[in-house]
Amino acid sequence: MRVLESLYAVRDFRLIQTFIGISELGTALTVCGLAVCVGLLLILYRNHAAAAGLAFAVVTSGLGVVLGKGLIERARPPLSFRAYTEIWYSFPSAHAALSAALYGYVIFLIWTFVPSKKVRIAVAFLFSILIAAISFSRIYLGVHYLSDVVAGVVLGAFCAWIGYRWFLFAHRP
Repeated sequence: MRVLESLYAVRDFRLIQTFIGISELGTALTVCGLAVCVGLLLILYRNHAAAAGLAFAVVTSGLGVVLGKGLIERARPPLSFRAYTEIWYSFPSAHAALSAALYGYVIFLIWTFVPSKKVRIAVAFLFSILIAAISFSRIYLGVHYLSDVVAGVVLGAFCAWIGYRWFLFAHRP
């Protein structure tokens, strides 16, 4: 609650609009749409193992969110903190989990396929900042507690890592 109260005290209309836009990069529709595009690109380049790993990462992250929300049933923060209305339960954050799964998996792929160390580091940094910004936006907008977002990132990162490990196993010559 202290984090929510602190962020609420400094909330600004322009920042609310900015963070709503950032938050949209972690919606199920956006993440699934981007995952399909990346998956089709991987299939086009005949990298079926990488596409399957991506599908695994995003789908299992989504299933983990649904199971977690359904089993834990944690209420969202009070309406007075929310910049807009969200439905269903709070724990874990779907935006944080799905963005960590998709963008985290893409970091793994870039690290594997891009030879330039500078490019790998730059892409990993940018996607990590994106995951952090999406996650922070959920707290700033008052629709999640800090623990919801941390759990979502951990879930999504774990699913990305498992998907990547599967890709490495299936991709062996």
